[in-house]
Amino acid sequence: MMIQWARKLVPSLATLSYNPVLKHVLSLGDLMPGLLFKEFRNLPPNYMRVRIGAGSRLFHNQIVYLNAARNFWYYMMDKGLVGLDSDVVDIGVGCGRYAHHLRDYDFKGERFSGQYIGIDIDDEMLAWCSEHFDTERFSFIKSTHSSATYRNENGQKAFYSIPLADESRDLVFSTSLYTHLLEEELYNYSAEAFRILRPGRCMAMYVFCLDFPPPTFMTRHTFAHRIGAAAVESLVNPEAAVAYDSNYLIEMCRGIGFTDVSIKTVKGEAQPLLLARK
Repeated sequence: MMIQWARKLVPSLATLSYNPVLKHVLSLGDLMPGLLFKEFRNLPPNYMRVRIGAGSRLFHNQIVYLNAARNFWYYMMDKGLVGLDSDVVDIGVGCGRYAHHLRDYDFKGERFSGQYIGIDIDDEMLAWCSEHFDTERFSFIKSTHSSATYRNENGQKAFYSIPLADESRDLVFSTSLYTHLLEEELYNYSAEAFRILRPGRCMAMYVFCLDFPPPTFMTRHTFAHRIGAAAVESLVNPEAAVAYDSNYLIEMCRGIGFTDVSIKTVKGEAQPLLLARK
C-alpha cells in the first residue's frame, strides 16, 4: 500500500531510486533477510529491485524478484516458443530478474545452453548484470534510447538499431518495456525484433492493454490521457505507464510483417502478452 500511495505523488519510483540517500535507506532492507536466507545474498541491491518494480514493494521483495519469471518461462516452453538451446534477446533486461532463471535452474534436468542477450539503457544495472552472469551464455548491450524515467546520460530519440544480425535470434521479449513506450519507440523495437528474428520465431512483449485491464485499473492506473494512440497515466511523465488498444498493437505488428499476432493472458500474470510470430 505504501508504494501505491507514493505513486500518486511520484508517477514512477524508478526516478527516485537513483537518489543516493534513498539508495542507502533501501539497502537496509537487505541486511536481515541476507543474514537469514542464503538465497537472498546474491540478489541485486534493493534499490535496483525497486527500480524495476519488483512486486511494487519498497521492502520484502526478494521472493517476488526470484519468482517473477517462473510463469513466463513455463508458458513459453510449454507452447514451444522457446527452448533451452534458443538464442534469446531480453529488451529492458534491468537487473536480470528474468535472466537469472536460465542461469540458475534446471528444466527437467537440463540447463540453458543458448545465448542470452540483455539490452537496457541503465549503466548501473548493466554493470551489475555483467558482473553476475557468466559470459559463456550471457552478454549485455546498452541501448542508445533516452528515457524520462531511467537514466541514460547520452540517450537519443533517434531510431535504435539493435546491434545483432538479421534473422539470428529465436525469441525477442520484454517484461516491462512496452508498458513505458510511446508510439515511435514501440514501432522501433517491434520492427527491430522482426528484423533479428529467424523465420517462424516469436516476439513476446508484456503490455498494458485497455482491452485486458490490469488489476490496478481505476486505482493506481486510469490511463486517462491520450497521446496519439497511447493512453498514458501521467502527462507530466508519460513514460511512467502506457497502454494501447489491442487492435492497434495487432495491426502495428501485422504492418511490420508479423503474420500470427495475438494478445494472450498468462496464468498468474497481471499483464497480457503480445505474441507475434515471424
